[in-house]
Amino acid sequence: MKKIPQCDRCKFNAHSNYLVCAIHPSGVEGNRCPDFLLDPEVQELLSPIGFTFIDEQLYRMPIIYPVDFEPTLERSQQWEILNTHPFFTGVCPNCGGSYPQNVKIIHYDCQSCGWMDDSLG
Repeated sequence: MKKIPQCDRCKFNAHSNYLVCAIHPSGVEGNRCPDFLLDPEVQELLSPIGFTFIDEQLYRMPIIYPVDFEPTLERSQQWEILNTHPFFTGVCPNCGGSYPQNVKIIHYDCQSCGWMDDSLG
């Protein structure tokens, strides 16, 4: 069973990463679907690789790691980052100064003490 190109234009499309449609959740056998019904409301939306449109909204597709993926940090290192990095704590690990909440921050460099976030390399 598989998803075929018609599925994206079908009225029964589930718009899901896990289900193909309401009638054939796992897809169809062969190259055509006997239950295909064109959805008149579908407009073609092109998306960049790694993204998909759901309800006319662009979403990043989930990251899937290889089966043999091994984390590069030990558990103790991961735990330290969770307990000290400003992304998780909202506080500078050097001086304790707070970062603004509800603001998207790319680099967590502290304005008070000059601590620099070097986690991006």
